[in-house]
Formats: sequence, C-alpha cells, structure tokens
Amino acid sequence: MKPTLSLLYGSALWTVLLLTGCKSNKTVEDPYLTTDQAETVLFEAEEASNTITINTNQPVWNFSVEEGQEWCDASKGQGNKLVISANYNYGDAERTTTITITAGSQEEPELLSQTLTITQSGTVNKAARLLDRTAYFEKYPEDVSGSPAYTVSTEAIKLEFYGWGEATDKTFTVNFPENSENYNRAILKYRMGAWNEGCSSYDNTTMFFIKNKADGQWYEITRAMTPFGNSFGSTWERYYYFDVTDYLSMMEGATEFKVYYGGFDATSTRAHTATLTFDLYTGEQARTAVYYAKVYDSSRDGNSGYRGFAYGVAGHDIEAPERMGEKAFQIPADVNELEMKVTITGHGHDQGKFPDRPNYSTKNAAEFDENTYTVKVNGEAAAYPGSIFIACGNNYSQAGTCYYDRANWCPGNPALVHWWRILDVPQGGGEITLDLDLERFISASSAPNAEGTAQYIVEVDLIGYKTAAAQ
Repeated sequence: MKPTLSLLYGSALWTVLLLTGCKSNKTVEDPYLTTDQAETVLFEAEEASNTITINTNQPVWNFSVEEGQEWCDASKGQGNKLVISANYNYGDAERTTTITITAGSQEEPELLSQTLTITQSGTVNKAARLLDRTAYFEKYPEDVSGSPAYTVSTEAIKLEFYGWGEATDKTFTVNFPENSENYNRAILKYRMGAWNEGCSSYDNTTMFFIKNKADGQWYEITRAMTPFGNSFGSTWERYYYFDVTDYLSMMEGATEFKVYYGGFDATSTRAHTATLTFDLYTGEQARTAVYYAKVYDSSRDGNSGYRGFAYGVAGHDIEAPERMGEKAFQIPADVNELEMKVTITGHGHDQGKFPDRPNYSTKNAAEFDENTYTVKVNGEAAAYPGSIFIACGNNYSQAGTCYYDRANWCPGNPALVHWWRILDVPQGGGEITLDLDLERFISASSAPNAEGTAQYIVEVDLIGYKTAAAQ
C-alpha cells in the first residue's frame, strides 16, 4: 500500500509544481492593432460601402476621417467593424483620403494607431457630366470682387394665386443697361419677406421667368419654395443669391419677367413677398451665351393642371414626345461649349408603385420619394444618373414638415438645380438629341389632375457658349 500511496503523493506534488511553474512563467500579451483589409481600401467611381474588421486586444478603439473629405464617411458597425462609404465621384481624377484608427484603454485610448488609405477611381465620363456648380448661395458669392457697376431692384412682389396657366402669371419689367456685352457677371439677390402682418402659412412653389427677346421664349431664372410662415411676423426676411451670368445677354434694356405662385393662402393681412435685386459687374467675359433652347417646360406643356407633368398615370406617359421624350436641336456653328440646366422638383402624395424596386414602400411620391433621371445625348447615357432628392434635416426652424427630406426642395429655400456639361459638342454646328428618362412608376390615380397625383415640375434649358479663345 505504501508504494501506492507514495506514487499518488508524488503525482499530486508534481501537479502542484507544474501549475505553480506555469503561473510564474506566464507572460503578458503584447498590445496589437490590425485591420482586415489592411492599409488600402479601393472604391470604383460608383457610390458604395465596404466593411473593415478591426483586430485588437485593447478594450477600446476609435477612428477619425481626414478633415475636409465630405465624399468619404465611416461609422462603427456591429462588433469590431468599421463601415466605410464613398459617394459618387463625378470627377475625372482619382481621389484619396485617410482614416486613422486608434486602440487602447480608457486611461490611454490612443496607445496604438494605424492609418487606412481610401482611394476612389475617377468617373469615366460619357455623354454628359454633372458639374460641381452651386445652385444658390446663402451669402453673397465670395469670389465676386469690387462693387457692381449697375444695380436694379423690383418692388416687393406680393405672392398670391394668379392662376394655373402661363397666361395668368404676374408680369413686370426691369430696366437694364443697353449693352449687356459690357458686363461679365450678374448676381441675383432674392429676398423672401412678409406682407403686412406676416407670412402666409404654407410651402408653395414660386417660379420666376425672364423673357428672351431673341426667340420670345420664357426661361426660368429661379425657383424657390415659400416657408411654413404662420409663425413669422411682419419683419421676417431671408436672402438667397444666384449667379445668373448665363442670362446676361437677355438683361438688356427693358426686360420682361413673370412670376407664378402656386398657393391660395395669401390674404390682405398675411402673404409671402419676393424682391429681386440684380447686380451687374463689368469686365471681360470668359465666355458668352449665344444660344438658348427649351428642352422641356412643364409649366407651359404640363398635363397635370398644376404646371407639372403627371407621373405614372396610365395614358399620360411623362416620357411621351410632347413631354419628356427625345428632342433634337440644331447647334449653331459659333457654339463650342454646351450646358444643360435641369430643374426638377417633385410634388404630390401618390401611393403608387415603383415596379423596378422590389419590396419597396412608396413614401408619398413625388414629394417625399427619392427618384433619379438618366441623361442621354445622341442616344448614349451619361455615366451616372441625376438625383431628385435633397436632405432637409438642417433646414431653419419653421412650422410644418420643414425637416423632412424632399424631391429637390426644402420649404423656405430655392430648388436644387443641376448643370450638365454636354461632352460631345458638334464643332462647326450640327444636330444633337437630348433625352431625360425617369424611373418607371405606376400611379395610384387614374387622372393626371387628381389631388395628390405624383407630378414633377420640369424646366430643362440648353445653353450654348462661345468662349473667349474662340471669339
């Protein structure tokens, strides 16, 4: 029995020694921080996102994106995941930014650091390119120097319902100098204001047009939406600024304007007002607008009764030739640059369906639903679509749904405008075709002019320029 007991005693002792030896020899694991993917994340020009796994033995980790890189965003996902996203790169050049990842403890949160390089390819443009051009300014444009050589203002125009049709718009005249070629810049100051005791209650569409004496056409110079104004008093005002240099050749001598207002809420004591002030600056023109053409004009040719094109109503196709079908244009020989100005705002609370969006619930089309349009030049589609949507979360305080995102407009602000550069201009003159296609939609309404039917107010103009080098 003793040998057996000795053996057992020896085994127990050996086990204790072994465990004691392991404990005394244990080493602390070195801190580490790695990522998967490592060092470089690549994106194509399209809008996209990618998920990176953070590998670390530290209790906390964080990240920061290089400042001034609004195109790139990052956020923490579930677990040790970093979700990196990039918006569409509309430019020709590749763009790059960095994300710095840190890890550590609560006491030393930046013990470790690693940098990821984010690289996105440039767009391979075709047909047309969306320009990085500001639609409007909330302060006077900073690149304007000196004082205007000529300034002219309208009176405060009371905005009230003049009628639905183009012929019922309120017209007025502004007197400009006789020689528009002496000027190289035109800035429009747009003052929103109150009438008598204060503003009207609702967010309504306001459209201002200028008449081109050369062709007799009316071209939309600005579109703005009134705010929910029932809490604004008699002194309320707000200013916006537009670069309207493209219309300088129309601003010569006595020039006709007209305005449309789409609301019935004006009274003798409360209404919105608009005051236009034009500042003209002298200098040599880098280019001169020598050609204008209407591509689409729902204000004149609309089928909804509300200055817009009804959307998705059976028998009233928005893509029909008389509405947004393909159009042909004969470009003059002296034009060597072409740009297309696109202003599309969505309206209506239609509960129809987008047949090409599986499992999608309509969010009150067309006012609150995001949509896109495809630009085609001579039958070739641009590399990316135009978006008919804008975030309103940072809108200024007012009543109503002022913070809800909308179809290219926020209450109390100008509409979003897109400028497209036509890439293949027929040198020496020639014909081109233009077409804008919207996503398919099936309206819940059977009548184009029914209350709430989805519609888009569309104004698309083609402008041809003669550059200084070619003059």
